[in-house]
Amino acid sequence: MIELHVRCIDEAACHFRGEDIRVELELRNAGNEDAQVPAEFYRRRGPSVTLVDRHSGKEILLATNLPDTRLLKTPQTLRPGQSFRFPWRILPTEISGFALHPIDVSAVFSIKLAPGMRGGQARIVSSGLHITDPAGSASR
Repeated sequence: MIELHVRCIDEAACHFRGEDIRVELELRNAGNEDAQVPAEFYRRRGPSVTLVDRHSGKEILLATNLPDTRLLKTPQTLRPGQSFRFPWRILPTEISGFALHPIDVSAVFSIKLAPGMRGGQARIVSSGLHITDPAGSASR
C-alpha cells in the first residue's frame, strides 16, 4: 500500500509570500510487501496538482511535465517502510493569477500509481496542503 505525503519545504505553515511554494512529496510503502514504483518517471513528470480557492470554491488543474514513458520500464523497489522523496514547486503566478485575496488555497497533489492505466484500474494517491497569505492581504 503506497501513501503520498506532502509538506512545504521553506515553512511548515505554507505561507504565500509572492514566491514559489516549494514542497517535498514522499511516496511511502506503508504495506507489508515490496512495491515497484517508477520513481524517476514521477520525479520528472511531477504530480497532478489541483488548486482550490477556499473563498470562491473555484478549482484549477495545473499543468504537468510531459513524461518520458521509457522511464516506466525502470521501476524502483520500495521495501515496507521505505519511501522516496522528490521536490516540486507551485509558481507564484499559478496562485496569484487564480485565487482571490487574501490568499486561502487548498493544493491537492495526486499521483497515479499505475501510469497509463485508466478507470478502475488506475489507483491514485493524494495528499493536500493549505496555503495562506500570512499578512491576511494580497502579496503583490
